[in-house]
Amino acid sequence: MVHRCSGWAAVVSGAVTRTNDTHNDGGAMNARHLVLLTLFGTAAALSTGCTNYALLRTAEIRSVETHVDSVKTEMTSLQEQLLKEQKAHNELLRLIRADQQVKFAELSTKVSSLEGSVSESQQRLTMIDQKTDEFKSKLEEKSRQDSSSAKQQDIEQNRLFQLAYQDFTAKRYDLAVGGFRDFRVQYPQSPLVEEAGYWIAECLSAQGRDPEADEAYKNYLREYPQGKKTCAALLRMGELYDRNKKTKSRDLVWKKLVEQCPQSEEAKQVQGR
Repeated sequence: MVHRCSGWAAVVSGAVTRTNDTHNDGGAMNARHLVLLTLFGTAAALSTGCTNYALLRTAEIRSVETHVDSVKTEMTSLQEQLLKEQKAHNELLRLIRADQQVKFAELSTKVSSLEGSVSESQQRLTMIDQKTDEFKSKLEEKSRQDSSSAKQQDIEQNRLFQLAYQDFTAKRYDLAVGGFRDFRVQYPQSPLVEEAGYWIAECLSAQGRDPEADEAYKNYLREYPQGKKTCAALLRMGELYDRNKKTKSRDLVWKKLVEQCPQSEEAKQVQGR
């Protein structure tokens, strides 16, 4: 359209020039004037069309420029928003890192404190182990001493008991009774105390001290109803009653002997009488 407008302007300009060159020709001049008028009319119409087209293009260009400006404004706004979000993101990262550093510092402090506690606990455990070892050593030493003392005590007990028994077999009954009684007083927890009680009754019976012997046998049977010498004590007690003509008491004691010790040698002895 622009080229056409320019072409028509060139045509009109050329026609005007030619008319001016031939203005001395009278008849032709009128015809040329008519042509010129026609050309000018046509050029005017074309000029109006070209002007409208130029205005339209200008409006389109302005619309495009306005759209471009709007896009630029929107891009600027987006860039500013992105910058703000970037700043906020960076600030958030800074706060997170700062918080992590604080927590890491606190964790390091706690770990250090825990390591200190563990070290202190280990030291205490080491001290406890040392004290435990010392206590075990002392306990073992005391056990050895007690064992040695117990062995020595057992030896002394046996020696004293054997001395009293030797006096009994040698018929030194007074010495034997005193020895057995001393033994019971000095070593009340000894397993030989039971036998010492029986041999006291035997010593008294051998001396003819029947009432004391009877009481000694009864004491033994009360203290040791299932003792090692129970069957022998029942036999000897019945013999004591038989010697003193206490037949009823004898029969009761021997009956108990047979019932309590049916398979013993003592029971066999009384069953034949």
